[in-house]
Amino acid sequence: MNSQHTTNAFPETRYKGIPKENLIILGIYSVTKSGETCSFERLIKECFTLFPKAFGLSRYQEWPDSLKFDRSLRTLRERGWIVGSAKTTISLTKFGERIAEETELVLLGSELIIKTIQKPVRGADTAIIHFLKESAPFKRFLKDKRTFSITEMELRELLRCTLETPQRVLKQNLQYSKNLAKDYNEKELFDFLETCKRILAEKVVWNGDQRDW
Repeated sequence: MNSQHTTNAFPETRYKGIPKENLIILGIYSVTKSGETCSFERLIKECFTLFPKAFGLSRYQEWPDSLKFDRSLRTLRERGWIVGSAKTTISLTKFGERIAEETELVLLGSELIIKTIQKPVRGADTAIIHFLKESAPFKRFLKDKRTFSITEMELRELLRCTLETPQRVLKQNLQYSKNLAKDYNEKELFDFLETCKRILAEKVVWNGDQRDW
């Protein structure tokens, strides 16, 4: 976003029909593109500056309403669009960056219509889909879904992680891969990744720094 959009509010008619989650994503995008760390307080300021009617208090619209962010931030984490929390700092995943760029196009007058992950992805994302579908664990899953199992090490390799990769990043990569599978309408691949998540959760892989996720 250019400098005029980081200091001036958009006309309400531009963002009135855009989901609040998309506006928050764009707020994070705007903060980080300016080279700043996006804390919860900084995000509130940015979103209220850009979209005051969407994030102001109902009775006192000259003040921002921080409660409008809580549920949306949880939703964005569940979708794999952001990492972090109100207690730490917040940043975008690759999926989140793409949504921010699409939302910005809408606000700047593009004919693009906002939808959740609305169009096929290509390039690196296509390679990830191909890699997952050609993996040995996925082929085992297709062969016998009832008895399928996977180790943490196998999942780490599948998600392009090492033993040193924090579990937070491991889970983020898993969510990103699930989003891709859904985006490509790859139902069996999505079910495979969901099964992987369930199996590893039962083995207490998602612990420690996963409490806020």
